[in-house]
Amino acid sequence: MSNFLLCTFALLLLFSGGPSLAVDSNFEENVAKASMALGDSDLVNVSVETIAPPHGYAYSKAYMWGGDETSPPRRIIKAITVLRNGQMIFVPLSAYADLGDPRKISLEKLPAHGFRLIISGGDAAGSYNAMLDFEKNEISRRKVVSGEFQKDVWEETTFSFNHLNN
Repeated sequence: MSNFLLCTFALLLLFSGGPSLAVDSNFEENVAKASMALGDSDLVNVSVETIAPPHGYAYSKAYMWGGDETSPPRRIIKAITVLRNGQMIFVPLSAYADLGDPRKISLEKLPAHGFRLIISGGDAAGSYNAMLDFEKNEISRRKVVSGEFQKDVWEETTFSFNHLNN
């Protein structure tokens, strides 16, 4: 019996250090919201808002992430709001401007008090998963992976900011 308890405890330790997902959130009335506690009194709240592409939108033709070869996306991301303990974290337009037809979002805990926002969108061959990583209260990385060809079709961006003390 003691070996069973030791094995169970070891498995709990092994899996508790890895990523953990918050409840997925689907878009309702063009908004998806998710929250996650990263630790004691360390709360992250995320809101992703969508709109129909306006007339003359720069990506009015189809494009890779969430578009179709013959038609543009029906919805685009208008804004991503990230609050950590009530403090807003800046998310640049380049982190989401090319993501169309988002379907759901989720949050994942990362090591060293970081977290990941996952945006799943598109449909069939145009599906994707966008992973936006946040460290030290700023976005650090974005990786978008094709839903159908995960190992072959992807792009990655690393963010770096100049912190001026003016």
